Amino acid sequence: MEFHGIDELMRGLKRQYDSSSRRHEWRALTGRDHVKGVYDTFVFSDEKTYQIKAAEVAPKRVIAVGGEVGTSSTDLAEISRNGSPVPIGIMSRSTDASSIVLFGMQQYSSEIADTLKAEYFQSKQDRLERDLKAQLDRLLERPEFRATYKSLREDQESYFS
Repeated sequence: MEFHGIDELMRGLKRQYDSSSRRHEWRALTGRDHVKGVYDTFVFSDEKTYQIKAAEVAPKRVIAVGGEVGTSSTDLAEISRNGSPVPIGIMSRSTDASSIVLFGMQQYSSEIADTLKAEYFQSKQDRLERDLKAQLDRLLERPEFRATYKSLREDQESYFS
């Protein structure tokens, strides 16, 4: 299944989750690439794996891209159970101004997310990063985001250096 935007991806995942008879098998794992300042979320459905790449452009303002990156397996399900459990924070605007929340809990581990990107879904990373950069470049053409994003990145760089 190919998606053309994060809103469409989230609605598609929500529909799949609602119609799944194996909801208990769904998992999510999020990690942060501290060098690039990008969040990677992997959603493991009962059949497929999806990845969402998100970048913070201002406090509490995030842009994201995503899509299907592969199939789900018992190995991936086991890996996704590692990390620290936290309430899930993936939401998406919809036309009626309500939010779509996928499900209740996710694991958080930057190390595991990095392993998934490098060892399992490496071939999909270039496209997702290119899509995220294009979205970010388009957004930063707006002056109100340019200064805020620059300040945010400087704060993040000084924190992790």
